[in-house]
Amino acid sequence: MPTAELIQSLLPHLPRCAEEDGDFYSVPCEELIAVLCQSQAFEPAIAENTIALLETLLDTLAVLDRNCLQNGEWRFVSFPAQLLATSVLTAMSEGESSFFAVNFWNTQASDNEQKDRQRDMLRVIEQARLDHHARRQAQPIRYCYVAWSIIKLDGKILFYQREDTHKRFDKAAGDYGLLGGRCNQTDVAGMSDKAALLQALQSANSQLIKDALPQTLRRKLREEAGLLFEEHYRFKLWRGLKPYRQVQGAAPNHALTEYYLAIFQIKLTLEGYLFLQQRVAKDERLAWLTMADIERGESSDGKIPYIKALYDDFAGDRSALVAALAELPESFASVYLSDKDKFGISLPIYPDKPVFAGVLGKEKALDLVLNARQLALILGLAAHLRGFKFDSLEEFIVLHPHGWVEVDDLSPLR
Repeated sequence: MPTAELIQSLLPHLPRCAEEDGDFYSVPCEELIAVLCQSQAFEPAIAENTIALLETLLDTLAVLDRNCLQNGEWRFVSFPAQLLATSVLTAMSEGESSFFAVNFWNTQASDNEQKDRQRDMLRVIEQARLDHHARRQAQPIRYCYVAWSIIKLDGKILFYQREDTHKRFDKAAGDYGLLGGRCNQTDVAGMSDKAALLQALQSANSQLIKDALPQTLRRKLREEAGLLFEEHYRFKLWRGLKPYRQVQGAAPNHALTEYYLAIFQIKLTLEGYLFLQQRVAKDERLAWLTMADIERGESSDGKIPYIKALYDDFAGDRSALVAALAELPESFASVYLSDKDKFGISLPIYPDKPVFAGVLGKEKALDLVLNARQLALILGLAAHLRGFKFDSLEEFIVLHPHGWVEVDDLSPLR
């Protein structure tokens, strides 16, 4: 029996751990023995010896929980440990193997230095596997479903600084990503079967997980920009990218990963637009990149967009990508109730004089007279709409683009 076929029959039945630490399940050794008996037609004694041999190997690598082993079950101590075991088992027929100290792969209560060592080792093993085979032949052992957003204002796209940029091997690949992120088990509704959920999250082309990406988007926009669905924005799918492979992963979860990415177009409400303007001003992790920045692959102040999957989806033609982004409508368009073609309002220079309004050239006096304070406020609003600067402002007034003004609830203007 070829080793490759033996391992392929076992891989789908290995236990699973969540990437976030917490959810996991174990698999009884008897279940693995039954797999070999059924799929490979092994005699029970041979199947038992085979599982015992693999158990010894994985235990030597310190990836299995020894308390569970004493109870006749396999459970990985962490998700990185699961990645290592899957990588080693997948590569055994290629003659690749390594051994580590006990507790090397624990993640709970581990400091950043320990997690960096875990990632270093995973990268070495996975990169070695890639070096021996063409990229299309090497099989991914990690699957990642990602929701990205396009928030476009004034011809610029909003990006968010990646959390562990300073620790990544591929700094040149980008340090700012589109707002959004990876789907996790909290995004999938109605799944009480923990094992089935983790299997789906860690499998190729799972429609269940793809259907959960809108919830992922809502969660990540709330986490990264404070935006609340419906109150601040709505969205629709813009583009689903072709599956993308890369040796990558946040924190120690580093492996040859196959990514499934969906990009959503964001439409902001007025409340969302005003909220986002203030959020960007206060949060240095949020940054606007121009179309020229995206086409060049770097902003004038050194920000590098991490969108290689998007570049690749356009076959590396960055100008085509920029053209597609330029065709997208703005995420917010200011609409005023008074917007009418050929309609005008004429304000008096002095108070207690009538206001004229109507079709241009045929304005009529309104039954409205402004006092000095009212006239000053309206002229101030008009000046702000035209882009005039104010020497000073009361602390309860905040000026926003497109002529919008925010007034504190307790201000004397209320």
